[in-house]
Amino acid sequence: HLWQETDGYFDPTVGALVNAYGFGPAQPLAVIDDKAMDSLLNITGFHRISLLEDGTVSKENKNIYVDFNAIAKGYAVDALAKMLKSLGYQNYLVEVGGELFANGIHPEKKQPWRVAIDHPNQKETRRFIATLPLENQGLASSGNYRKFRTDENGNKFVHTINPKTGKSIKSNILSTSVLAPNTMLADAYATALMAMPFEKGKTLMESLVEVEALWVLAAKDSVRVVATKGFVFEHQ
Repeated sequence: HLWQETDGYFDPTVGALVNAYGFGPAQPLAVIDDKAMDSLLNITGFHRISLLEDGTVSKENKNIYVDFNAIAKGYAVDALAKMLKSLGYQNYLVEVGGELFANGIHPEKKQPWRVAIDHPNQKETRRFIATLPLENQGLASSGNYRKFRTDENGNKFVHTINPKTGKSIKSNILSTSVLAPNTMLADAYATALMAMPFEKGKTLMESLVEVEALWVLAAKDSVRVVATKGFVFEHQ
């Protein structure tokens, strides 16, 4: 559903490309030329795999590498939140690797849990770009300002890969944050918005129910924050 809804920008079969660029567990390619890219794109595309009735996955090519890293932390957060709920807890905040789910309120402050989104330009002291209340929602963020590698020629590659072109994304989107009913969903949308053109992503987010988004965009000598109407926050 997410693959279709995001016009293919959320695609877990991007794993072979992620490995090739050096952001996965496999050995990266020394050079990604046109021939190598064609081969990688031939094993990329969610339409190339299917889930069979017996619960197994059928691949068009055995080298298709399925990578669910984009939703792994969100899934872990939701699993922990579900466990806490089953044990009878009503007020809790779960965090795994920066992804969050808040239920109820802060038991001491008697207010919604308050969380923050990092500023992409960190200096000696940690800075936040926004703070917001989080109540019965998941929040996930994705960004390119920390994860990148530089090849021997000095070319910089960020860890978000466009599954349509196989290219490392070059855009003015520094980070995205998404509010959703669960954290795995927020995690997936945050990843997709990093790969999608800004206006296309904004149009998608504005069409969804119970999903809101915030973008941090690079601007001349500064950054610009843009959010959907329902993403209520305080600019820091």
